[in-house]
Amino acid sequence: MRQQNYLPSISQTRTPDQDSDRLFSGLLPRWSILTQTEKVVCLLVALTPLWWLLGWKHFMFLIGIGLIAYEKYSRGEVRLRRPSVAVIGFLAFCVYSLISKYFYALYHHNTLSPNAILSQLNSWIGPAIILWYIQSKNLRVRWQIVAWAFSVVVALMVVLWAVIFFVWHQAYYDPPRSLYGFLTGKSRVFVPGAGNSNYLMPYFPTDEAILPGLVRYVYFFPGPESLALTVGFTSLLALDLKNRLWSVLLFSASIFILLTSGTRSVVLTLPLVLCLRYLLTAGQTFGLWFLCGLIAVTSFTTLSIPPVTNIIFNSVVSTAEAAGEARADSTEVRGEIYRRTIDGIVNSSNTVFLLGHVKTGEGVLPGYAPAVVGSHSFLLGTLLYRSGVIGTSLFAISWISLILWLYKTKSDRPMAGLLIFIIFSLTFCVMECELPVMPISLLCVLMQKSPKQLNFTKI
Repeated sequence: MRQQNYLPSISQTRTPDQDSDRLFSGLLPRWSILTQTEKVVCLLVALTPLWWLLGWKHFMFLIGIGLIAYEKYSRGEVRLRRPSVAVIGFLAFCVYSLISKYFYALYHHNTLSPNAILSQLNSWIGPAIILWYIQSKNLRVRWQIVAWAFSVVVALMVVLWAVIFFVWHQAYYDPPRSLYGFLTGKSRVFVPGAGNSNYLMPYFPTDEAILPGLVRYVYFFPGPESLALTVGFTSLLALDLKNRLWSVLLFSASIFILLTSGTRSVVLTLPLVLCLRYLLTAGQTFGLWFLCGLIAVTSFTTLSIPPVTNIIFNSVVSTAEAAGEARADSTEVRGEIYRRTIDGIVNSSNTVFLLGHVKTGEGVLPGYAPAVVGSHSFLLGTLLYRSGVIGTSLFAISWISLILWLYKTKSDRPMAGLLIFIIFSLTFCVMECELPVMPISLLCVLMQKSPKQLNFTKI
């Protein structure tokens, strides 16, 4: 029987045999048995190098507008359900940010730049529209397809690393412009603050990674933080795979790519999440009492036996010091940024405390434009410093409601779909809301384990 294309209305159940045993043919997925949604998601992820060449600009907003246009063209009208709290929260946060920027510019006799508007639309409006569409149509994809698509991207990054390290010898280079950077007339010479997505920079030849002898790599992403969050997700996803060889290869490659990024926050956060995953898995396998007993024994051993306590304490301190000394100048500059940002929040007037400073503050490091007060931290900078209590509350409501919605439907999702939000939330303290955060969050909304709710209907 001919496979029908996907649109969300009529349900048809696939058997576990079709879904698991016959989903892949060798190294490739069986394209004919994938739903239309799975095909689209698979291509969007696997074509990550193409989006890098194009420039990543307005990626999420264009997808959101494309979904609305598709719905209008195919049905004659846009049929969406009542938006969830998360959707309303993200939309409200974006509107609030735009209104704040507009009145700030008006007060200072300036104009709101088109780039500032497009940045907000891409960061929040686009993801909110996509989330609204996914929840309205009850879209689902089998998470193994997502894992396969990310495996392709990770494999390409390993190949690119081999070329850069063994062939190019990590030499200095002048980064060419991406297509977006070329079309918008960006300078031929890259300077910090000019926008990484406007240039093609697979690695930073003057920065050092965590591994000795390696520079910092970014591959197909705007920055090392974006790369680290992505491979942090793939490493968690790898542990959910039943195929041991695939799981080991994807996990090992993801950890290696993570170390080449030199992103210390994710390197320190991921082991904590992996330990949590182990505890949750042990609890599911052996029961709640085993988990409680394991926690009790571990706590007693680590806190009550001095030799063990000293070893663990020294290990943690050494790890933190090593992470800080990996790029000591960066650690010192970030510390100064955070100190001044906190001072700006604490010493602000009641009005500014509620509404936010809107813009970043003065520079911290002369000659380096990105190092300014209110930057390098989504929680401290973007939310508390620039958006105030009102903006922070709007985002917190939407973010927490999204996590709670995922938790309520956790029984049919891979564990990585929830654990990655712990990494995101922890790294918000020391990095911005990077490019992969919203796309991966939307993938977590889409992913499911079984094929029971996959929907098929004729276009």
